[in-house]
Amino acid sequence: MATLNLINSTTGEEFGVPEIDFSEVTPKDILSSDDLGLPEPPAGQKWQLLKGSQVVDENTTLEQLGFQDGDKAQIMAKVQGA
Repeated sequence: MATLNLINSTTGEEFGVPEIDFSEVTPKDILSSDDLGLPEPPAGQKWQLLKGSQVVDENTTLEQLGFQDGDKAQIMAKVQGA
């Protein structure tokens, strides 16, 4: 099990996502979880996960995206459908 640290790109607030299996968990799993205490994205927007400055595919496992234990990733709100 590993930890991914999320950083809200707007506020700088950090959220730890502990005890996850990077070979099974996807960004979609994380961003749709009610247990993390993530704030609601602005109206009409949804959260997206970034590795560096690149938005990652939300259905690809964290392991396949190259994340490792303790890595930091940013979350950014983006207009849905855009």
